[in-house]
Amino acid sequence: MLTTQATANRFQDFTADPNWEGRGNRTAEKHARTVVQDFGYSRTNHAGGETPGEIGGHISRSLTPATYATVIPTKTLNDPFTASGKFAVTEADSSSGMLIGWFNTDSRGWRTPNSLVFRLDGNGGKYWVFFEYGTQNYLTGGSATFEGERYQTTKTPPEQADSTVHTWSLTYDPDSADSNGKITFVIDGVTYTAPLAPGHKADGATFNRFGMVNMQVAGKGMNVYLDDLSIDGESYDFTDDPAWEENRNRITFDDSEIRPYHNFGWSQTNHAGGTLGEIGGLIWRADERKPEQAGYYADRIGHLTMEDTLEASGKIAMLRASADSAVLIGWFNSETYIGAPPSNFVGIMVEGPSRIGHYFRPVYANAKSQHEIMKTGPVIKPSRTAHQWRLAYAPDANNGDGQVTVTFNDETVSLNLKPDARAGGAVFDRFGILSFQRGGHFVDVYFDNVSYTVQSK
Repeated sequence: MLTTQATANRFQDFTADPNWEGRGNRTAEKHARTVVQDFGYSRTNHAGGETPGEIGGHISRSLTPATYATVIPTKTLNDPFTASGKFAVTEADSSSGMLIGWFNTDSRGWRTPNSLVFRLDGNGGKYWVFFEYGTQNYLTGGSATFEGERYQTTKTPPEQADSTVHTWSLTYDPDSADSNGKITFVIDGVTYTAPLAPGHKADGATFNRFGMVNMQVAGKGMNVYLDDLSIDGESYDFTDDPAWEENRNRITFDDSEIRPYHNFGWSQTNHAGGTLGEIGGLIWRADERKPEQAGYYADRIGHLTMEDTLEASGKIAMLRASADSAVLIGWFNSETYIGAPPSNFVGIMVEGPSRIGHYFRPVYANAKSQHEIMKTGPVIKPSRTAHQWRLAYAPDANNGDGQVTVTFNDETVSLNLKPDARAGGAVFDRFGILSFQRGGHFVDVYFDNVSYTVQSK
């Protein structure tokens, strides 16, 4: 086994504060914002009904869910369903948005699982209209899907938030598109369609509500109203209060879960399955053009290199996660921790395209920023389930070029270093959690019972 110096294994159960070094990891509290949710039934008439009475109001983007909806008989992606009506947007701040359609009481997050909706995406006095879906396992698609490294969109033109009344219909046919299922969205007489991606219908989704949902990413608010709804043949003119189910739709609160401000480190919680005490929290994928948005929480480990055998293991639980989000854990250098990935890094990246969810995959980068990220890996999904993981870097594997191996539960994948990667060198002086420098969204993730290689004293 190749090594250039004496190393040791360090174990942390985090029952007490380990006093690790934090840099940019607790910025959220300084940037709290007041969020107002004020939507539901209203005796107004913005959306063009023949009599006063409609649903809507002010709905804000926030990681905290807010809904106003009617209970419906449970539907799946094997069932046909349709809805139609009118809507009007009277105001739209920048970074505002909301969803209208079918969802589940357990639906959470951006690119919402168990949903089939159209989305109003506001931006400073105007807004765009998209339609989209999410399966139970976070597979997504629609008129705004992520393929490879860029967005492929078939979106409506921007609309002005000037109270114009629009007519719409949203229909799902499970038997169309070679039985993959197809969504048809019509707005003001213009028709847009999108098939479900192969395998997404089989992955499944369950819907038990129809109504209004805030977009669950940090942002601002918009004023939206709906009237003359028809949901699978049942009509609502809202002359009278329909007494739909309310969930945080009439509240005002201070919200510190604001992009891109992190809130992670040691906490007296127990999400990852050990004793009380763990590390983790809310971590945003940061803008590579703004190094001040980067953050880490890590232990000082001496100095290790790509010539050393490195091993780490522990438990992980990912409570919440938005599409297009990421976090790194592994060995890195405190002077070169900014990047996508940072140079001088060996470890794990929890990240993936929105159509998949989050891969748990190996990554490395040398001192010259030559790097490689494994294209796929085991998939981790937001839940309160704790998982076992293991990470190993073997410099003498792969014919002496080096190899990074990651195990998630009982699934193992290995990434071979390129022949010249080790020659580029690397120096590691920290082990811990690190934000990923490519603009995106958040993960809420925790680690416990972590062991890792350090330099012997």
